[in-house]
Amino acid sequence: MGISVITGMVKCKRYKKQFEMRFNLEEKLRELLRFIMRNKGTMHDRAPKVWKQPVFPKCVHYGQDNSARAVVNKKTAINWLFLLLGHMLGCCTLEQLKYFYKHMNCHRTGAKNCLLYSTYMGLIKQLQPRGIP
Repeated sequence: MGISVITGMVKCKRYKKQFEMRFNLEEKLRELLRFIMRNKGTMHDRAPKVWKQPVFPKCVHYGQDNSARAVVNKKTAINWLFLLLGHMLGCCTLEQLKYFYKHMNCHRTGAKNCLLYSTYMGLIKQLQPRGIP
């Protein structure tokens, strides 16, 4: 059958309460691919503002908009797929993005928006090996 749901932990910025969030893999990937197809011509290998400054999901406990931020404690335990599907890779530090590239056997330096763009595209390529339609 395969994996259809990706889960990860988020924490409400305001109330500091942690909870699990779930994303439908196919649905969120389709949404991301549509965004890229519409905007690829204007990105120029750099992350768009919406990726650099993500709008976080609503807290399910308190209904607070833009408050459920992904829990990223250790760079060795980052749930990259969860961050990709939630459009939350922008909350990663430059050091965390470089860690991703180190373990992809790619030497990558540059500005955070270039690394962020490449991280999105690299993860999508793993899910869509034939490329973006």
